[in-house]
Amino acid sequence: MNKHLLLPIFLCVCIWACTKKETSLEKVSFNNSFTHLGQLKLAIDSVSNFDFTEFQVIQEEGEELLLVLNRVNFSLDYYDLESGEMIKRTVIERNEKFPIRPLYGFFYHNADSVFLFNQMLLNGTTLVNSQGEVITQFSPQKMDRSNPQEMMKSLVNHYSRANNMTIYEAGNLYFSDMTLNGFLNSDEEMKSFRPAVQVDLLTNEVVRIDKITVPEFYYGKVWPMALGNYSRIRNGDLWVYSWSALDSLLIFDKDWNQVKSVHAKSEFAKPLKYSATSGAPKDVEIREKVSQTTYSSLIYDAYRDVYYRFVTIGREVDDSDLEEQFPQVKNDFSIIVLDKDFNFLTEKRFPGKIHKPYNSFVGKEGLYLSRTNSFYEGLSEDEVVLDIYKFE
Repeated sequence: MNKHLLLPIFLCVCIWACTKKETSLEKVSFNNSFTHLGQLKLAIDSVSNFDFTEFQVIQEEGEELLLVLNRVNFSLDYYDLESGEMIKRTVIERNEKFPIRPLYGFFYHNADSVFLFNQMLLNGTTLVNSQGEVITQFSPQKMDRSNPQEMMKSLVNHYSRANNMTIYEAGNLYFSDMTLNGFLNSDEEMKSFRPAVQVDLLTNEVVRIDKITVPEFYYGKVWPMALGNYSRIRNGDLWVYSWSALDSLLIFDKDWNQVKSVHAKSEFAKPLKYSATSGAPKDVEIREKVSQTTYSSLIYDAYRDVYYRFVTIGREVDDSDLEEQFPQVKNDFSIIVLDKDFNFLTEKRFPGKIHKPYNSFVGKEGLYLSRTNSFYEGLSEDEVVLDIYKFE
């Protein structure tokens, strides 16, 4: 069959599938504590990387799997979350007609529909099937190439990470833009920046969502680039945003109207102090990253109907930090737990130099924290050790 005919068929099937999805989960009550259930170990072979950064928990044939984007081997690796074994590896096709650039992120829609994303570029988004064969590619991004300045302005920086995943729904991709233009440099740029983008795969139309803006909290100041990071998730009809410097969570409905702002402040948070520039000397930048308490990931636990908000806890800087590339990963971190209505339940602190909180995910058994911190003394290149915590 002509590959161009497959796209409309695929989209129709996906739309139907989305309408059929229902989740039936038991109601639970909590005593507001985490219980350590044990560990799961994922074996890593010679063409894998223990520090996986792009992953998604999926269901296939009733089995709960961790799907990992393997950049080393240019493959999709499937791990059983009960045994820890890799049960399948799908090597991505090298296709001359649809060349694939170095991979950056992905979204698993179903067994025969996996979207692959490029870094910085929206064009070249690739759809592959369960055998890793390319079904088609999308190139909806229109760039003004009249001069370098206009080209930079029109460039949509497709940001797809595990804590800010691009989502496919009913013929559309929804993703986050992390502009290359330094949107924190001035009030004007902050007010004009639109971080949420919708792509209609049938019409190839790219639309920036006007109702999603940089929070007003950021206005009136110039911020270092790292504090412009944010994590966002889709839960039912809600979009939930967690910005690095903002104590509150911002909640939007399916039509992108803000329905509430929820106070979700860490007990370790203090007023932010920084050099008010994105071009500070490296030692100043490092000191600020290490000493400040900020927010990183936001995860929803559908099994227990709670939200986990991760906090990087600031600490005193030591001289060795100035020689490290990412010394903030040595910091302690905490997890704020909110119920389905965003009421505060608890906040638990974890020691630094063990887990890499950015690599955390939720499964049926609980919350999985990865012992892949580069400063962890027990780090192994042969396996990924996951601590399983159940909130109850």
